[in-house]
Amino acid sequence: MKNLTQLIAVGIIVLFATSISNAQNQGPILAEKLEIPEKIVKQHIKKRSAIWIDGQWKVENNQYIWVSGHWEAKKIGYVFVNGTWTKDSQGWVWTDGYWKQIPIKKWKLLYA
Repeated sequence: MKNLTQLIAVGIIVLFATSISNAQNQGPILAEKLEIPEKIVKQHIKKRSAIWIDGQWKVENNQYIWVSGHWEAKKIGYVFVNGTWTKDSQGWVWTDGYWKQIPIKKWKLLYA
């Protein structure tokens, strides 16, 4: 019984570690990073309540697909950090963009 409990515990740890690893490396590892497939055209908008999010790579069915840039509502106290390619010993991996919380005073300097 003790061995079965240990085996289950090890299985849970491996499963948990794999899910964390997949969250960090969101897509397949590539020998070369992908180039932006289109000219970035920023659509003009008159709303001060929105910011432009550059086009990003997205993983779908374990393949990278390009998602064009778009306007998104500002999030008070947050800035958007664009996604980026990161190289490690195995190759290139895309890391998604994300909303990063910043002090409200800094946010007001940027957007007020």
